[in-house]
Amino acid sequence: MTFRKILSVSVIASTLFISCKDNSEKDSPEQPERPKQEVVETEKKQETKIDSATLSNESESTAAQLDYICYTSDSNKNKRIWIEFAKNGKAQKVKYEGQKETIDLKYTEEEFQKGGAHPTIITYYDEIYQGEVNGTYKLTHSGVWDYVTYTRGKDGKEFNYTIDHEKDPYGDKPCF
Repeated sequence: MTFRKILSVSVIASTLFISCKDNSEKDSPEQPERPKQEVVETEKKQETKIDSATLSNESESTAAQLDYICYTSDSNKNKRIWIEFAKNGKAQKVKYEGQKETIDLKYTEEEFQKGGAHPTIITYYDEIYQGEVNGTYKLTHSGVWDYVTYTRGKDGKEFNYTIDHEKDPYGDKPCF
């Protein structure tokens, strides 16, 4: 056999050996696959109704681990909001400048869009006011840009906000 043939056979044998080793690790009993019924039951548990008291307790227990983003209204630069985020990246509360109380947010779904300079993550939340869904928030994040579209429940009117980069946008305390 020539050197080239020996080299080719060695490369093929090495590739097969590595490929077989990778497959055996995937089938390892250390990572058992959950039965479909267990997955469905787990998802049902996550769909339980969350009231305002539960949301408040969750945010209070992680007060030292919060981040805030300040936004300015696209149509009126004098109107601002901030949104409180847990360290897991999920929004928990929103506050409008001039209002005394915060409003709870409940996560509903997330979209991930590849492409462009940065991927775009769109997350949806229900606004929970006095135990009822009062509207929805669509939070869009791409690179260093964050946008909010709030849709008021009673009439479907939309309000748009953009991150305010001049107000410590990813700070550990609210901007107002």
